Amino acid sequence: MASVSSAHLVLFIAAILFSAALAGTLTESANSLGASIEDAADADATRTATAFQIVSDDDAPSAVYDADTETLTVLVKNTGDTTIPSQPDDVTLLVDGAYQTDTQTTALDDDRWRPGTVLRVRTNVTLAPDTETRVVVDASGHRDYFVFTTPA
Repeated sequence: MASVSSAHLVLFIAAILFSAALAGTLTESANSLGASIEDAADADATRTATAFQIVSDDDAPSAVYDADTETLTVLVKNTGDTTIPSQPDDVTLLVDGAYQTDTQTTALDDDRWRPGTVLRVRTNVTLAPDTETRVVVDASGHRDYFVFTTPA
């Protein structure tokens, strides 16, 4: 009978050790999940406060694309509540679906792309005359697009 009690005691101790290890693992996982949710919420809050609009005039295509220099210039206004990073590495520019690697950005009216200010985004790209061109600007998780017809 003493051997049955000893076996039960060993099994009880093993169950306690297993439960403690499981609880530690679950606590660690819950902490990691909580930190991930907090990071995602912060990123969503930044994206929500980030807003901009392309303000280039599609009725003036020669102001958007200079065929002689093959320069595309897009004006983008910060309409959100936060300052948006405006370095070329922070702004993604797609022209007809092609990622532009040689992009220059200049914040007009200020040294940073603050709310209410305009960012000039330029790139050199060859576009066919008198064709519809789609431009997408992406920064800080927000994007806007612009469609214009290149000058003939």
